[in-house]
Amino acid sequence: MRLTATLFFCLLGSSALAQPCERWEASMQEDEGGSRMTASICSQASVSVPEAQHDLFVQCGSKDSLWIRYLPFADESYPPGGNEEYQTKMEFSLDQEMFTLDAHYEGMDGAMVMETNIDKPFVSVLMSQKQFMLSDVNNDKVPVATFTLKGAKEAFEKLIKTCGQ
Repeated sequence: MRLTATLFFCLLGSSALAQPCERWEASMQEDEGGSRMTASICSQASVSVPEAQHDLFVQCGSKDSLWIRYLPFADESYPPGGNEEYQTKMEFSLDQEMFTLDAHYEGMDGAMVMETNIDKPFVSVLMSQKQFMLSDVNNDKVPVATFTLKGAKEAFEKLIKTCGQ
């Protein structure tokens, strides 16, 4: 699993790995499908490994949607319970509001993958709040992470402008 995550990061390019976790960024990143606009952020993992971080990537999906990929820093029991077909609901807790998205595990890079419509209130709230906590609603099998939303509005606006092109 770690090998596939490493390969994915190599495809994304070194700029994604070097990104500080202080603010959202939107830039062209390489993935297996070519160069794509990607909004991204990271969060320091609460473990004793200084470089351990959780990563979140958002790209344009199918018509009017965004794909969200959460790559948690996890122990050897990941994928959740060793289940390569793990499915759950991931909750985004933002101040007084909570949004839940269906998620599934993808073994290629060890990501929990979600999709949302660009026009949903969820995307607007992401662009207007200060931080959110991402957690597994069903089983707490996916590591919890808190991400800042500093710079999210600008990053999402830059990303959304490229959707559908």
